[in-house]
Amino acid sequence: MRKLMKYELRKTLFSKLILLAVTAVAEAAFLAGVFLKWDNGLGAGISVLMLCAMIGIFYIGIESLLVFHRDLNTKQSYMLFLTPKSSWQILGAKVLENGISIFITGLFFAALAAIDVSVAVLYIGGLQEFLDTVSRVTSMFRFEISVSSGDILIVFFSILSSWLMTITTGYLAIVLAATVLAGKRFSGLASFGLYLLITFGESELIGHLPDLGSLLANFGAVIAMGFALTGLIYGLSCWIMERKLSV
Repeated sequence: MRKLMKYELRKTLFSKLILLAVTAVAEAAFLAGVFLKWDNGLGAGISVLMLCAMIGIFYIGIESLLVFHRDLNTKQSYMLFLTPKSSWQILGAKVLENGISIFITGLFFAALAAIDVSVAVLYIGGLQEFLDTVSRVTSMFRFEISVSSGDILIVFFSILSSWLMTITTGYLAIVLAATVLAGKRFSGLASFGLYLLITFGESELIGHLPDLGSLLANFGAVIAMGFALTGLIYGLSCWIMERKLSV
């Protein structure tokens, strides 16, 4: 499993390095804006850092789906699926690598944001002025920010777990297109329709969770349900691959 995860990481490493490089440039602009009182650099740095965080986490999941699709539909599959590894191990490595990448990226940007807030508190004249700056920048994107660290943290992890569940559902749709629906007319469209249907069902299940009386408990239930559904979808995908996949 460890070798499979390293193999998956190598296939997506280049895009992660690009994300890191763009983040480093944006962070340099932010710090220059703070220390040199360069308002344009400060605003640009904040904007690009926010975009890197959102788009980066989104793309990490999408790229994993694209790689899996290529594995199943090109000659890359002969290098992977003809190894002495079961479908549970192969897909498990993909889910684990993608999940770890999503959470590490999320934690990285959360930690970077916390550091930047601390720097701003020391050098911009207080936290409130920094938050006002963030509000002015994000208003251009019509975002609304609630400044509550506890609320932001729990919502942050629930979003990451929900995104991992969505990506795992995408794996299932790709597996269905390559197995059960293989060779059938409009198989890609049908698998995408099933993906939307399953995603809608997952959202309905999560949306009907009972109110547990506190924000922490409610979002904790959302995270737990997200991981449970991720495990269920992963198991179904592997079961179909073991019985129907032909490369």
